[in-house]
Amino acid sequence: MGSLTDAIYGRRAVRAYRDQAVSREDLDTLIESAIQAPSAVNVQPWRFVVVQDAERLDRYAADAKSLLLAEPPAPEVAAAGLPDLDRLRRMIAEPGYALFHGAPTLVVIYATTAAGVPDCYLAAQNLMLAAWDRGLGTCPIGLAKPLFDRAEVKAELQIPSDWVAALPLVVGHPAGPTPPVLRHPPVVHWW
Repeated sequence: MGSLTDAIYGRRAVRAYRDQAVSREDLDTLIESAIQAPSAVNVQPWRFVVVQDAERLDRYAADAKSLLLAEPPAPEVAAAGLPDLDRLRRMIAEPGYALFHGAPTLVVIYATTAAGVPDCYLAAQNLMLAAWDRGLGTCPIGLAKPLFDRAEVKAELQIPSDWVAALPLVVGHPAGPTPPVLRHPPVVHWW
């Protein structure tokens, strides 16, 4: 087990995975770690959908790409607030672009109310740090968020229509090391 500082500085957005399943035990541990996050007035607004079926993952990846590339943009895409949508669209339109990066597991964290989305981000960070501690890689997939906010996808997943997709993220065994990304110096205003 590494230190917290090691996890904070060592965790990466992994975009290449081995073809190896993530165990139920590991996923249970990651979700248990996620729910240790703080939440406003202890509401704990997070819910987790775990997808490991390869055919379903492929279909969701294809559907998410189609949704993102549709003209005009679908309401879920417009509402997602994705930065630099034109650049993101060019990126995912490239042949061979894999939205889920070959990961065998997708975890979609849903908020039970829109106000709970920030708490779900805290839970996601706990999950990602716990994954690093277990030798697993993760990558937030914000591009898939519009798909998981669609009524028909929520119905298929048997979740309430008023839940909000806070953050889809993939989990798997990294195919190799992921180098660090240079961070900008912090901007701090001292008073």
